[in-house]
Amino acid sequence: MPNTVSTPNDPGNAIRIEQIKTLYQSIASLVLINLVVSTALVYVFWDVVAHSWLLAWMATMLAMLSVRVAIYLSFKQRFDESKLKRYQTFLILGSASAGIIWGAGGLIMFIPGQLEYQLLILLSLLAMAAGSAFSLSIYLPAYFAFVPLMLAPITLRLLFTGDTIHTALASVTIIFLIAQTAFNMKINRGLSSAMELRFENLDLIEQLKEQKADAEQANSAKSRFLAAASHDLRQPLYALTLFVSALEERITSPEDRKITHQIKRAAESLQSLFEALLDISKLDAGTVDIQKTDFWLEDMLARLEDEFDPQATQGGITIHWPKVPPAVHSEPALLEQILRNFLANAIRYTEAGEISVTCEPYTDSTKISVSDTGIGIPGEDQSAIFEEFYQLGNPERDRQKGLGLGLSIVQRAAELLDHKIEVASKPDQGSTFSVTVDTAVEPELISSNVNPIDHEAMITTQPLIVVIDDEENIRDGMQQLLGAWGCEVVVSADAEDTIAQLNAGHRKPDGIISDYRLRNSQTGLEAIKAINGLYDSAIPALIVTGDTEKQLLIELKTSGHQVLHKPVAPAKLRAFLRSLPISQEL
Repeated sequence: MPNTVSTPNDPGNAIRIEQIKTLYQSIASLVLINLVVSTALVYVFWDVVAHSWLLAWMATMLAMLSVRVAIYLSFKQRFDESKLKRYQTFLILGSASAGIIWGAGGLIMFIPGQLEYQLLILLSLLAMAAGSAFSLSIYLPAYFAFVPLMLAPITLRLLFTGDTIHTALASVTIIFLIAQTAFNMKINRGLSSAMELRFENLDLIEQLKEQKADAEQANSAKSRFLAAASHDLRQPLYALTLFVSALEERITSPEDRKITHQIKRAAESLQSLFEALLDISKLDAGTVDIQKTDFWLEDMLARLEDEFDPQATQGGITIHWPKVPPAVHSEPALLEQILRNFLANAIRYTEAGEISVTCEPYTDSTKISVSDTGIGIPGEDQSAIFEEFYQLGNPERDRQKGLGLGLSIVQRAAELLDHKIEVASKPDQGSTFSVTVDTAVEPELISSNVNPIDHEAMITTQPLIVVIDDEENIRDGMQQLLGAWGCEVVVSADAEDTIAQLNAGHRKPDGIISDYRLRNSQTGLEAIKAINGLYDSAIPALIVTGDTEKQLLIELKTSGHQVLHKPVAPAKLRAFLRSLPISQEL
């Protein structure tokens, strides 16, 4: 029989079902107790009561117990809630029959003139009544069908005897029955209340599950919307970036370069939005590689100082940096992203004043804090600032004030790193954002320095690059940009067109750059596989995508190919070309 309990709409019905189930589950132990006690009494009274009476009583007892065992086995095999009334009737009739048989036994074994035997049978029946409190109190109809019917015959027999001792014993029995009944009713109320609370909790759990499912569905719908919108918007932005970069390679006029620079800045503003959305998607999808290591904060803070000091100076802000930063144990890239968002917010919300970056080393941890003298955050908003797109003091959604994603990214990154984030702020006095990281165990082993890349290096050989994209603008932009870098370019919209061009007289490609989503539901992974099959070799490939869907990010991560997200900076394309075996001078 299942252990789980259904929760019908009627709480009272659910309680009755649970009562019946619990009582039926105790039938086996009740049958055993009845059998042992009745057999012991027959043995004790064998020499003082007529055998025929004892055997008849015992046979009746065994018949009743056999029926109850059969009912129990049937119940155990299959419980049908629609037959609840039938189960209740069986319980009440079974309890009543047991009470009648035991009551009859009390009369049969009541030996006139032998007080010790009278006390023995009376105490046996009282013990049976007391023992029933542990099982029958959960369902009072069964209790009332058993105990009164069992004790009534011997109580009347004691009263009819008429002397003081027997009257006293009858009175004690009646008082016992009243006290036990009151006690069992109290237990029953307590058990019923506990069951009611249990079913209320089960209902709450079901409601929470439904609300969680609704929230997950809404979040999934939001993610799909962002993924679709992101992909559709990245495509023209990617093409714009390619054309601007190709244009920069050609123009020489200062005035034209100024206009091109303004176009590029506008594209970079859009790109910052998509990169923030991508960061959120990657963190949600769990595709960020977490490789914690020991490193000194000095190199990381030096890079942040180079990045933010000019911005702060331009805004009349002074940043104070720690003189001797300690060593910590964390994932350098994610930790740097957290601190970068702290600093960006501090500069954004401080019109003039100071920002302090401090490191407080403890025994096994280090707290890194960024404090400012800016506008501060009201207490009621301090938890909401970690929500996506939540911004203070920016109702007009000025993109110069950020996108409202920075602290949401911070929270997700901190959860992945198991770092504690704290915020302390007072309006008009400033804010302090802190992250607590583990102290390094062996800080001398690694540094967080990253060798800079020379983005102006040119490819000195002429690699053959296959570009696959279903957007004509992107194909044209890639052809012009890669051609300006000295590459031979084959552009196509799908794998079939690519293979046809390659078979028409081209050599084996040195690299493949493919969009993920192609025509006719084809993917870039399928196109790369087809080209590799043509030459029976693994050609270095780069997947470019505008999608941010969680499952897709996981699939691309495990594909074995390099992956970049639109719009791709030309410097990253150049880095891919330099990674090809044919590239000699970087």
